[in-house]
Amino acid sequence: MKKTLLILLVFLVASACNRQTFSEGDIIENLHGDVTNEERLYRFYENMENGEKDAVRIISYTTEGDPIYQDLSYDGNVIESVEDFTEDQYGSGEIVARECESMVILSSETEEVYVLEGCDPEAGLDTILDLTE
Repeated sequence: MKKTLLILLVFLVASACNRQTFSEGDIIENLHGDVTNEERLYRFYENMENGEKDAVRIISYTTEGDPIYQDLSYDGNVIESVEDFTEDQYGSGEIVARECESMVILSSETEEVYVLEGCDPEAGLDTILDLTE
């Protein structure tokens, strides 16, 4: 039993070390369409368009209230997207990392949708955030 707990503790510490830390101003939260700090995602988009390095975290909550994290980082060439489903009790429990060529904003009179394009591998979510008025 002690050996199992020790292995679990080592695993948890190692995973925490790999997760990037974000300041509060770099976190966008999506609670069932009620989005806070959405202007930060637009700044990330602008920085990407200008070739400037940047990183943000989007936290979306499931119906049960479990967080799903999506970390986006732009290095001046590609966007790395890391989707973390480990805290979603009904989800896959996976962490999916991929590189994408760009992000676009699809707009209409009542909606703005942030979408990743040219991702490898293609598995995972392409829509980052859907803002509906």
